Amino acid sequence: MTDRYRPTSRRQRLIIIAVTAATVVGLWMLLIYRPGWHLRPREDMPNCTKGQTTGCVGGKADVMLIPATPAAAPSSAPASGAK
Repeated sequence: MTDRYRPTSRRQRLIIIAVTAATVVGLWMLLIYRPGWHLRPREDMPNCTKGQTTGCVGGKADVMLIPATPAAAPSSAPASGAK
């Protein structure tokens, strides 16, 4: 039986260290900086004046919520458990 273990070469170790460092830097950048495109305000729409709700920047959006389901009706059995 031959020993198949081969230690990593100097080049392999440097590649492992470089990939690890790049991963760490990438993860830190994702934590520190906001990913995605940088948003710019729209210049063609004016800011909302007092009482204006549509056609402007800062308007409102109506949201409709589904009402919660009612609680289950209590059972008709007595609380003492007598029959």
